Amino acid sequence: MFFAAAIAALFFVSSLFVLRWGQRLGLRHRKRGGTDSTAGLASVEGAIFGLMGLLLAFTISGALQRFDDRRQLVIQEATAATTAYDRLALFGGEDARSLQVMLKEYVRARVDLYRMPHDFALAQRTEDFSNQQEARLLDLKNRLWDATVAACPQANYRPACAMSLPALNSLFEVARLRAAAAEKHPPQIIYVMLFGLGLGCSLLVGFGMAASAGRSWIHPVLFARTMTIALYIITEMEFPRLGLIRIESFDHFLTDAYEQMRSVPIVNSAR
Repeated sequence: MFFAAAIAALFFVSSLFVLRWGQRLGLRHRKRGGTDSTAGLASVEGAIFGLMGLLLAFTISGALQRFDDRRQLVIQEATAATTAYDRLALFGGEDARSLQVMLKEYVRARVDLYRMPHDFALAQRTEDFSNQQEARLLDLKNRLWDATVAACPQANYRPACAMSLPALNSLFEVARLRAAAAEKHPPQIIYVMLFGLGLGCSLLVGFGMAASAGRSWIHPVLFARTMTIALYIITEMEFPRLGLIRIESFDHFLTDAYEQMRSVPIVNSAR
């Protein structure tokens, strides 16, 4: 949240400064060259503003798509968890009970991971989750997989194994995809270009305002605020666990899957 707010505040202050600077440059230019000295500049301004509009549109569209992808991955993980839990019941007896308990511990650890407070790694531009919890998740994952594989050599467990191993693999794959989605962002040059081009547009707006006799603060403040809000929304959607735009509302799907596992009695015999 502080990261997005800091970027927005920096751009807003810089934009107001550049707007006023552009207005002074415009007044100085008009004094030297007269009212006709700005003729023909509209085409240049139109091209720059058009490029800024396209860049904003594509960046917002990409951020919204990545935001939606992260929500879909939460649902996919919840679905994969319940499927794997049902497939492990096919082993039957004490083995099924043990494997299902291990799976519940793993899912619970996944729920706790996203509930824990986490920070932001500026260099990697990603959320920094608990290293201890991630190490615990890796241990639970390896134990669950190894225990399932160890039960496969028994002849009566081979059909169950053929269905359970792919289900567990899908569960672990979605977890990896969620981790990758947290680091999936546009190249840094896009943000630099947005910031720089936004200030460039502010300069042109200020330069164009030199033609007006008055020195109203309404228009420059409104322009700076509009550009700032656009950049803020982009940053918020790119990091939806750190600001006001969040995906925690979708985390309940994984929590519901865990609660469903707790409410279903562990099997005592094969289905």
